[in-house]
Amino acid sequence: MWGAKVKWPADMPDDILKFAIDKSTEALTECEDWEANGEAVVAAVKKAFDEKWGPHWHVVIGKNFGSFVTHETKRFLYFYIGDKAVMVFKAG
Repeated sequence: MWGAKVKWPADMPDDILKFAIDKSTEALTECEDWEANGEAVVAAVKKAFDEKWGPHWHVVIGKNFGSFVTHETKRFLYFYIGDKAVMVFKAG
């Protein structure tokens, strides 16, 4: 879906889902060295979400991580772009 492997069920409306995939893909594509610039990629995606959809979004991007989060209704998404897992949710 839009170039990402989305883990279903996605608890997010399609417009926000597409925005998440587009912004994450854009940020990851621009990043030449993940080890050195990974935090900047995450910060860029979070900033884009906070500006467009209001504050208190959380973004996690990496290869190996587990999670248990509490999030607002219809505000959680987990997907893969290449070898990177991306988790985006809103809490607060």
